[in-house]
Amino acid sequence: MKILVLRSSFQSDDFVKTEYAELLGSLKEKCNAEITIIGEENAGICLGASLQNADFIMIATGGVENLFKTIWSTGMMKTTTLIADGRNNSLAAALEILSYLSEKGENGSIIHGTNEEIVKNVLDMRLVSSEIPGRSAVSLFFGTRIGLFGKPSDWLIASGVDYDYLCEYYGIQTINIDLQRLIDEIKVSDPYLAIKKICQEERLDAMTIRCFDIVKTCNTTSCLALAKLNDEGIVAGCEGDMQTLMTMLLARKLCNEPAFMANPSILTDKTTMFAHCTVPLSMCYRTTMRTHFESGIGVAVQGDMPLTDYTIMKWGGRRLDKMFVTEAKAIKNEYSNHFCRTQITFDINLKPYLLNHSIGNHHVIIKGCHAAEIRRFMKENGVQ
Repeated sequence: MKILVLRSSFQSDDFVKTEYAELLGSLKEKCNAEITIIGEENAGICLGASLQNADFIMIATGGVENLFKTIWSTGMMKTTTLIADGRNNSLAAALEILSYLSEKGENGSIIHGTNEEIVKNVLDMRLVSSEIPGRSAVSLFFGTRIGLFGKPSDWLIASGVDYDYLCEYYGIQTINIDLQRLIDEIKVSDPYLAIKKICQEERLDAMTIRCFDIVKTCNTTSCLALAKLNDEGIVAGCEGDMQTLMTMLLARKLCNEPAFMANPSILTDKTTMFAHCTVPLSMCYRTTMRTHFESGIGVAVQGDMPLTDYTIMKWGGRRLDKMFVTEAKAIKNEYSNHFCRTQITFDINLKPYLLNHSIGNHHVIIKGCHAAEIRRFMKENGVQ
């Protein structure tokens, strides 16, 4: 692994080696990293193989933005992953560089945190890069059959997809299921068995349902049914939200994880709470069956999820050309009658994203740290 370290002309190589001795030592020891320090005065002699084969760019000081621009303009440097721990104005410079990359149409990212967090993230990204072969969207999804149980809910005005595009680009077949067919099955069975029977008959890999029509017509809910189906490998979403269903399907196929489809519900400057009335039972260490939040009838799932690391994500746009993904630690399970039944809070401030750039309402939560793997997949498939 090669890491290029950029410093300003106001500092020396010795300063970088001393200031970042612990971090550079850990990167060498634990990541087998080869470190090359570059300043404006020696940039010329560093051009060549060092740039072409660089895996990460560490920003050691501020004032290196033009140095990065000069190096990037050669066209030889391919990595867009930056490392900046914040000392010596490094994060400020990295953020400026990230904006520059965005203007050039590149999807860059910054690894930031303590020495331990930086080393862990570098290791995780290298494992993804070296051990997991690139996967095209077509190879991942080709032949997938998705059942649409009714149309999307009326309030989802920005959560649809181009079904022809799904077929042409991803090889996904969408099958329209008349809700009356499901209603007739529920009359002689229950929502879980009825939905599962149709999924088996139609050979579905995934499904989404206009669930509030079931509430009104059958005086029951599909919340528990969807929870069970997700545990059994049939990716199941509610409200007819196809963008979120595709995010859940990606989580299952790429990361091999069941997914919690949820609404952002409380945002603070330090935390984000998500809630919904269905969650895979396998994602919870304890579950309580309650009534559905909005209607007060049927069965909904209140699940207590482990307080550990999760990935929060959303794949969206009518042609699935946008992606949001981050990682966060769950810090609290709670219960309030003012929200959907499963409620979980994370130690992350998502207000800037959700209040200004959110890709729709529903987001998807999966166990573990999968952001690097997801970003790599998206980059390889041209998703912003």
